[in-house]
Amino acid sequence: MSSLIRPLRPALVAARLKRVLVVVAAVCVGGLAAGVGPTLAAFPGQNGKIVFTHFDGGNEKKSDIYTVSPNGRHLRNLTPDSRAADDFASWSADGRKIAFWSTRTGRDNRFVPALGRADQEIFVMNADGSGLRQVTKNEVDDGGPAWSPNGDRLVLHRFVDDIDHADLITVRVNGTGERNLTRSPRISERDGVWSPDGREIVFMMREDSGLGADIATIRPDGSHLRALTATDTVEAAPDWSPDGKRIAFHWNATPHIEDFEVYVMRRDGGSPPTRLTTGGGGDGSSSFNPAWSPDGRKIVFNKGELFTMRADGSRQKPVLPGFDAHHPDWQPVPEDARAADDD
Repeated sequence: MSSLIRPLRPALVAARLKRVLVVVAAVCVGGLAAGVGPTLAAFPGQNGKIVFTHFDGGNEKKSDIYTVSPNGRHLRNLTPDSRAADDFASWSADGRKIAFWSTRTGRDNRFVPALGRADQEIFVMNADGSGLRQVTKNEVDDGGPAWSPNGDRLVLHRFVDDIDHADLITVRVNGTGERNLTRSPRISERDGVWSPDGREIVFMMREDSGLGADIATIRPDGSHLRALTATDTVEAAPDWSPDGKRIAFHWNATPHIEDFEVYVMRRDGGSPPTRLTTGGGGDGSSSFNPAWSPDGRKIVFNKGELFTMRADGSRQKPVLPGFDAHHPDWQPVPEDARAADDD
Protein backbone atom coordinates (compact mmCIF):
# COMPACT_ATOMS: atom_id res chain seq x y z
CA MET A 1 0.00 0.00 0.00
CA SER A 2 1.26 3.48 -0.86
CA SER A 3 2.41 5.57 2.04
CA LEU A 4 -0.01 8.24 0.81
CA ILE A 5 -3.03 6.01 1.37
CA ARG A 6 -4.44 6.27 4.86
CA PRO A 7 -6.52 3.27 5.96
CA LEU A 8 -10.20 3.76 6.63
CA ARG A 9 -11.12 3.96 10.30
CA PRO A 10 -14.39 2.16 11.09
CA ALA A 11 -14.71 3.78 14.50
CA LEU A 12 -14.72 7.28 13.03
CA VAL A 13 -17.16 6.23 10.33
CA ALA A 14 -19.54 4.81 12.93
CA ALA A 15 -19.33 7.90 15.11
CA ARG A 16 -20.17 10.22 12.25
CA LEU A 17 -22.96 8.04 10.95
CA LYS A 18 -24.57 7.75 14.38
CA ARG A 19 -24.92 11.51 14.59
CA VAL A 20 -26.29 11.85 11.07
CA LEU A 21 -28.55 8.80 10.92
CA VAL A 22 -30.62 9.94 13.90
CA VAL A 23 -31.78 12.85 11.77
CA VAL A 24 -32.03 10.81 8.56
CA ALA A 25 -34.30 8.29 10.29
CA ALA A 26 -36.63 11.07 11.36
CA VAL A 27 -36.82 12.37 7.81
CA CYS A 28 -37.59 8.92 6.43
CA VAL A 29 -40.61 8.49 8.70
CA GLY A 30 -42.37 11.00 6.46
CA GLY A 31 -42.23 8.53 3.59
CA LEU A 32 -40.22 10.64 1.14
CA ALA A 33 -40.37 9.11 -2.30
CA ALA A 34 -37.24 8.88 -4.41
CA GLY A 35 -37.36 11.01 -7.53
CA VAL A 36 -35.81 8.31 -9.67
CA GLY A 37 -37.16 6.73 -12.85
CA PRO A 38 -35.61 4.31 -15.31
CA THR A 39 -31.92 4.68 -15.91
CA LEU A 40 -31.34 7.16 -18.73
CA ALA A 41 -27.59 6.75 -18.84
CA ALA A 42 -26.40 9.23 -16.23
CA PHE A 43 -24.37 9.91 -17.94
CA PRO A 44 -22.90 7.42 -20.44
CA GLY A 45 -22.84 8.04 -24.18
CA GLN A 46 -20.45 9.49 -26.70
CA ASN A 47 -18.07 12.21 -25.57
CA GLY A 48 -19.51 15.67 -26.12
CA LYS A 49 -18.22 19.08 -25.08
CA ILE A 50 -16.67 20.00 -21.76
CA VAL A 51 -18.42 22.69 -19.73
CA PHE A 52 -16.36 24.67 -17.19
CA THR A 53 -16.02 27.92 -15.25
CA HIS A 54 -13.70 30.73 -16.35
CA PHE A 55 -12.89 33.50 -13.85
CA ASP A 56 -12.51 36.98 -15.28
CA GLY A 57 -9.03 38.16 -14.36
CA GLY A 58 -9.01 36.04 -11.21
CA ASN A 59 -12.01 37.95 -9.82
CA GLU A 60 -14.14 35.42 -7.89
CA LYS A 61 -17.16 37.73 -8.10
CA LYS A 62 -17.16 37.54 -11.91
CA SER A 63 -17.09 34.23 -13.73
CA ASP A 64 -18.74 32.70 -16.79
CA ILE A 65 -19.76 29.26 -18.02
CA TYR A 66 -17.89 28.08 -21.13
CA THR A 67 -17.96 25.00 -23.34
CA VAL A 68 -15.14 23.60 -25.45
CA SER A 69 -14.52 20.48 -27.51
CA PRO A 70 -12.09 18.01 -25.91
CA ASN A 71 -9.44 18.91 -28.53
CA GLY A 72 -9.56 22.59 -27.48
CA ARG A 73 -11.65 23.85 -30.40
CA HIS A 74 -15.03 25.61 -30.46
CA LEU A 75 -14.55 27.60 -27.25
CA ARG A 76 -17.79 29.43 -26.40
CA ASN A 77 -18.97 31.65 -23.56
CA LEU A 78 -22.54 30.67 -22.67
CA THR A 79 -23.12 33.49 -20.15
CA PRO A 80 -21.51 36.60 -21.71
CA ASP A 81 -24.33 38.89 -20.54
CA SER A 82 -23.84 38.06 -16.87
CA ARG A 83 -21.94 40.52 -14.67
CA ALA A 84 -22.04 38.14 -11.72
CA ALA A 85 -20.49 34.80 -10.73
CA ASP A 86 -21.74 31.77 -12.69
CA ASP A 87 -20.17 28.51 -11.54
CA PHE A 88 -20.32 24.71 -11.03
CA ALA A 89 -22.06 23.77 -14.28
CA SER A 90 -23.48 20.26 -14.69
CA TRP A 91 -24.81 18.48 -17.81
CA SER A 92 -28.19 16.73 -17.87
CA ALA A 93 -28.19 13.03 -18.83
CA ASP A 94 -29.38 13.77 -22.38
CA GLY A 95 -26.71 16.47 -22.84
CA ARG A 96 -29.29 19.11 -23.73
CA LYS A 97 -29.32 21.24 -20.58
CA ILE A 98 -26.89 22.68 -18.05
CA ALA A 99 -27.55 23.47 -14.39
CA PHE A 100 -25.32 25.92 -12.48
CA TRP A 101 -25.39 28.42 -9.65
CA SER A 102 -25.27 32.17 -10.12
CA THR A 103 -25.26 35.40 -8.13
CA ARG A 104 -26.89 37.35 -10.95
CA THR A 105 -29.60 39.76 -9.85
CA GLY A 106 -33.18 39.72 -11.08
CA ARG A 107 -36.81 39.82 -10.04
CA ASP A 108 -36.35 36.69 -7.91
CA ASN A 109 -32.79 37.33 -6.76
CA ARG A 110 -32.26 40.75 -5.27
CA PHE A 111 -28.92 42.38 -4.47
CA VAL A 112 -27.93 41.94 -0.80
CA PRO A 113 -25.87 44.94 0.42
CA ALA A 114 -24.37 43.02 3.33
CA LEU A 115 -22.98 40.42 0.91
CA GLY A 116 -22.08 42.82 -1.88
CA ARG A 117 -23.93 40.48 -4.25
CA ALA A 118 -27.16 38.56 -4.70
CA ASP A 119 -27.68 35.10 -3.23
CA GLN A 120 -26.32 32.04 -4.99
CA GLU A 121 -29.33 30.50 -6.74
CA ILE A 122 -29.66 27.54 -9.10
CA PHE A 123 -30.33 28.17 -12.79
CA VAL A 124 -30.89 25.93 -15.81
CA MET A 125 -30.17 26.74 -19.46
CA ASN A 126 -29.97 24.96 -22.79
CA ALA A 127 -26.66 23.57 -24.05
CA ASP A 128 -26.11 26.69 -26.20
CA GLY A 129 -26.82 29.13 -23.35
CA SER A 130 -30.39 29.95 -24.37
CA GLY A 131 -33.56 29.40 -22.36
CA LEU A 132 -32.16 30.59 -19.02
CA ARG A 133 -34.47 29.85 -16.09
CA GLN A 134 -34.11 30.26 -12.32
CA VAL A 135 -34.90 27.13 -10.28
CA THR A 136 -34.42 28.09 -6.62
CA LYS A 137 -35.72 31.32 -5.14
CA ASN A 138 -34.80 31.98 -1.53
CA GLU A 139 -32.63 34.13 0.72
CA VAL A 140 -29.76 31.68 1.29
CA ASP A 141 -26.93 30.38 -0.88
CA ASP A 142 -27.48 27.25 -2.99
CA GLY A 143 -24.66 25.49 -4.83
CA GLY A 144 -23.31 22.39 -6.53
CA PRO A 145 -26.32 21.36 -8.68
CA ALA A 146 -26.32 17.94 -10.38
CA TRP A 147 -29.04 16.14 -12.35
CA SER A 148 -30.99 12.99 -11.59
CA PRO A 149 -30.71 10.34 -14.35
CA ASN A 150 -34.27 10.95 -15.56
CA GLY A 151 -33.77 14.73 -15.65
CA ASP A 152 -36.72 15.47 -13.33
CA ARG A 153 -34.79 16.60 -10.25
CA LEU A 154 -31.59 18.30 -9.18
CA VAL A 155 -29.51 17.64 -6.08
CA LEU A 156 -27.82 20.69 -4.56
CA HIS A 157 -26.38 21.87 -1.27
CA ARG A 158 -27.90 24.73 0.72
CA PHE A 159 -26.13 26.81 3.35
CA VAL A 160 -28.88 26.71 5.94
CA ASP A 161 -27.31 28.28 9.05
CA ASP A 162 -24.19 30.13 8.02
CA ILE A 163 -21.52 30.09 5.35
CA ASP A 164 -20.09 26.81 6.65
CA HIS A 165 -23.07 24.56 7.33
CA ALA A 166 -24.89 23.02 4.35
CA ASP A 167 -27.51 20.31 3.81
CA LEU A 168 -28.23 18.22 0.72
CA ILE A 169 -31.47 19.19 -1.01
CA THR A 170 -33.30 17.73 -4.01
CA VAL A 171 -35.78 19.76 -6.02
CA ARG A 172 -37.78 19.36 -9.21
CA VAL A 173 -36.33 21.23 -12.18
CA ASN A 174 -39.37 23.52 -12.11
CA GLY A 175 -38.41 24.58 -8.56
CA THR A 176 -41.12 22.66 -6.68
CA GLY A 177 -41.01 19.63 -4.38
CA GLU A 178 -37.95 20.44 -2.29
CA ARG A 179 -36.64 17.67 0.01
CA ASN A 180 -33.92 18.05 2.60
CA LEU A 181 -32.08 14.71 2.66
CA THR A 182 -29.82 15.25 5.65
CA ARG A 183 -30.76 17.96 8.21
CA SER A 184 -27.63 16.95 10.09
CA PRO A 185 -26.54 19.25 12.93
CA ARG A 186 -22.83 20.10 13.01
CA ILE A 187 -22.17 18.18 9.78
CA SER A 188 -22.16 19.73 6.30
CA GLU A 189 -22.92 17.84 3.11
CA ARG A 190 -21.95 19.32 -0.26
CA ASP A 191 -21.32 18.57 -3.93
CA GLY A 192 -23.84 15.75 -4.40
CA VAL A 193 -23.82 13.73 -7.63
CA TRP A 194 -26.48 11.19 -8.63
CA SER A 195 -25.30 7.67 -9.53
CA PRO A 196 -25.96 6.46 -13.10
CA ASP A 197 -28.53 3.94 -11.84
CA GLY A 198 -30.27 6.63 -9.77
CA ARG A 199 -30.04 4.65 -6.54
CA GLU A 200 -27.46 6.71 -4.65
CA ILE A 201 -26.04 10.20 -4.37
CA VAL A 202 -22.34 10.57 -3.59
CA PHE A 203 -21.23 13.72 -1.78
CA MET A 204 -18.64 15.35 0.45
CA MET A 205 -19.31 15.27 4.21
CA ARG A 206 -17.46 17.29 6.84
CA GLU A 207 -17.92 18.25 10.47
CA ASP A 208 -18.49 21.99 10.86
CA SER A 209 -15.77 22.17 13.52
CA GLY A 210 -13.25 20.05 11.62
CA LEU A 211 -10.73 20.60 8.84
CA GLY A 212 -11.12 17.23 7.13
CA ALA A 213 -13.79 16.01 4.72
CA ASP A 214 -14.91 12.55 3.62
CA ILE A 215 -16.82 10.97 0.75
CA ALA A 216 -20.21 9.40 1.54
CA THR A 217 -23.32 8.13 -0.22
CA ILE A 218 -27.01 8.42 0.58
CA ARG A 219 -30.18 7.27 -1.13
CA PRO A 220 -32.37 9.92 -2.81
CA ASP A 221 -35.01 9.45 -0.09
CA GLY A 222 -32.50 10.39 2.65
CA SER A 223 -31.92 6.85 3.93
CA HIS A 224 -28.86 4.58 4.07
CA LEU A 225 -26.18 7.20 4.60
CA ARG A 226 -22.79 5.48 4.36
CA ALA A 227 -19.27 6.94 4.62
CA LEU A 228 -16.78 5.61 2.06
CA THR A 229 -13.70 7.28 3.53
CA ALA A 230 -12.65 8.35 7.03
CA THR A 231 -9.39 10.32 7.26
CA ASP A 232 -8.07 13.51 8.82
CA THR A 233 -7.53 14.95 5.35
CA VAL A 234 -9.84 16.30 2.63
CA GLU A 235 -11.52 14.05 0.09
CA ALA A 236 -13.90 16.08 -2.08
CA ALA A 237 -15.50 16.65 -5.51
CA PRO A 238 -16.67 13.05 -6.11
CA ASP A 239 -17.88 11.95 -9.55
CA TRP A 240 -19.32 8.59 -10.68
CA SER A 241 -17.90 6.63 -13.59
CA PRO A 242 -20.52 6.07 -16.33
CA ASP A 243 -20.88 2.39 -15.37
CA GLY A 244 -21.39 3.37 -11.71
CA LYS A 245 -18.60 1.09 -10.49
CA ARG A 246 -16.00 3.74 -9.55
CA ILE A 247 -15.80 7.19 -8.02
CA ALA A 248 -13.18 9.80 -8.89
CA PHE A 249 -12.33 12.57 -6.39
CA HIS A 250 -9.52 14.87 -5.31
CA TRP A 251 -7.58 14.33 -2.09
CA ASN A 252 -4.75 15.91 -0.13
CA ALA A 253 -3.57 12.57 1.23
CA THR A 254 -0.81 14.11 3.35
CA PRO A 255 -2.22 16.05 6.35
CA HIS A 256 -1.58 19.81 6.56
CA ILE A 257 -0.14 19.94 3.03
CA GLU A 258 -2.14 21.60 0.26
CA ASP A 259 -1.20 18.95 -2.28
CA PHE A 260 -4.36 17.71 -3.99
CA GLU A 261 -4.33 14.91 -6.54
CA VAL A 262 -6.98 12.95 -8.41
CA TYR A 263 -7.82 9.47 -7.12
CA VAL A 264 -10.28 6.73 -8.07
CA MET A 265 -11.89 4.22 -5.72
CA ARG A 266 -14.47 1.48 -5.92
CA ARG A 267 -18.12 2.40 -5.51
CA ASP A 268 -18.23 0.83 -2.05
CA GLY A 269 -14.92 2.36 -0.91
CA GLY A 270 -13.81 -1.14 0.04
CA SER A 271 -10.21 -0.96 -1.19
CA PRO A 272 -7.46 1.68 -1.16
CA PRO A 273 -7.98 4.32 -3.87
CA THR A 274 -5.68 4.59 -6.89
CA ARG A 275 -3.76 7.80 -7.43
CA LEU A 276 -3.93 9.10 -11.02
CA THR A 277 -2.08 12.43 -10.94
CA THR A 278 1.21 13.64 -9.49
CA GLY A 279 3.02 16.92 -9.16
CA GLY A 280 0.94 18.94 -6.72
CA GLY A 281 2.38 20.99 -3.89
CA GLY A 282 0.31 24.08 -3.16
CA ASP A 283 1.93 26.04 -5.99
CA GLY A 284 -0.99 25.89 -8.40
CA SER A 285 -0.03 22.48 -9.74
CA SER A 286 -2.46 20.49 -7.62
CA SER A 287 -5.21 18.63 -9.48
CA PHE A 288 -8.90 19.14 -8.70
CA ASN A 289 -12.48 18.36 -9.71
CA PRO A 290 -12.25 15.21 -11.85
CA ALA A 291 -15.14 14.36 -14.19
CA TRP A 292 -15.45 11.20 -16.27
CA SER A 293 -15.97 11.18 -20.02
CA PRO A 294 -19.30 9.61 -21.01
CA ASP A 295 -17.53 6.65 -22.65
CA GLY A 296 -15.60 6.00 -19.40
CA ARG A 297 -12.21 6.08 -21.09
CA LYS A 298 -11.02 9.51 -19.97
CA ILE A 299 -11.19 11.98 -17.11
CA VAL A 300 -11.10 15.77 -17.30
CA PHE A 301 -9.75 17.76 -14.34
CA ASN A 302 -8.35 21.18 -13.62
CA LYS A 303 -5.19 22.62 -12.15
CA GLY A 304 -5.79 26.23 -13.05
CA GLU A 305 -6.52 25.10 -16.61
CA LEU A 306 -8.22 22.06 -18.10
CA PHE A 307 -6.44 18.73 -18.55
CA THR A 308 -7.64 15.38 -19.83
CA MET A 309 -6.12 11.96 -19.20
CA ARG A 310 -6.94 8.35 -19.75
CA ALA A 311 -8.92 6.71 -16.96
CA ASP A 312 -5.72 5.02 -15.75
CA GLY A 313 -3.94 8.39 -15.35
CA SER A 314 -1.80 8.16 -18.46
CA ARG A 315 -1.58 10.63 -21.37
CA GLN A 316 -2.27 13.80 -19.40
CA LYS A 317 -2.47 16.85 -21.63
CA PRO A 318 -3.90 20.38 -21.52
CA VAL A 319 -7.10 21.25 -23.37
CA LEU A 320 -6.72 25.04 -23.45
CA PRO A 321 -3.12 25.84 -22.47
CA GLY A 322 -2.94 28.98 -20.34
CA PHE A 323 -6.72 29.57 -20.22
CA ASP A 324 -8.16 29.81 -16.69
CA ALA A 325 -10.63 26.93 -16.16
CA HIS A 326 -12.28 25.22 -13.18
CA HIS A 327 -15.04 22.76 -12.22
CA PRO A 328 -15.42 20.83 -15.50
CA ASP A 329 -18.14 18.40 -16.53
CA TRP A 330 -18.29 16.27 -19.71
CA GLN A 331 -21.37 16.31 -21.94
CA PRO A 332 -23.01 12.96 -22.76
CA VAL A 333 -24.07 12.72 -26.41
CA PRO A 334 -26.58 10.08 -27.58
CA GLU A 335 -25.10 7.20 -29.57
CA ASP A 336 -26.96 8.24 -32.74
CA ALA A 337 -25.67 11.84 -32.59
CA ARG A 338 -22.34 13.29 -33.68
CA ALA A 339 -19.78 13.38 -30.89
CA ALA A 340 -17.60 16.43 -30.19
CA ASP A 341 -14.19 16.67 -31.78
CA ASP A 342 -11.69 14.66 -29.74
CA ASP A 343 -7.97 14.04 -30.09
